[in-house]
Amino acid sequence: MSEPVRLDKTDRRMLRELQRNGRISNQELAERTSLSPAPCWRRLKKLEESGVIDRYVALLDGRKLGMRTMAFIQLSLLDHSDGNIAAIDTFVEESPEIVECYAITGTEDFLLRVVVEDVEALERFMMQKLLKLKGVKSTNSSLVLRQKKYTTELPIPGDGL
Repeated sequence: MSEPVRLDKTDRRMLRELQRNGRISNQELAERTSLSPAPCWRRLKKLEESGVIDRYVALLDGRKLGMRTMAFIQLSLLDHSDGNIAAIDTFVEESPEIVECYAITGTEDFLLRVVVEDVEALERFMMQKLLKLKGVKSTNSSLVLRQKKYTTELPIPGDGL
């Protein structure tokens, strides 16, 4: 694991602004962080090069795209052989329905967040894909009724939260 990057107050302010609007111009970012454009751009490049800023993305509204069903699926493996782990890794990478995947501790091995059009699409995903995957012992699914909070903004260390 790599060491955390040291951030000063201005870096943290820049990151807060960028998490809220990744398309902010350098000029506006400089103004909001009390910098002139050139030093702002240099700091931004340093944050990108260090990997603190991983990438810039557009966040889509799944409901407006017809993706109205979300589920969390806990997955248990028959065993933890290299082959089963590799099969899960490949399956996750190749399944657009899986938007997040975590290897977890506890009685289950993985936690998946799946987004699909409707309950029927979730059933097809589970029955025709996930449960046919070699090495899967069992699943436990929770259908999301309502999303109470969703953010991609991370708390910034040193902000005193």
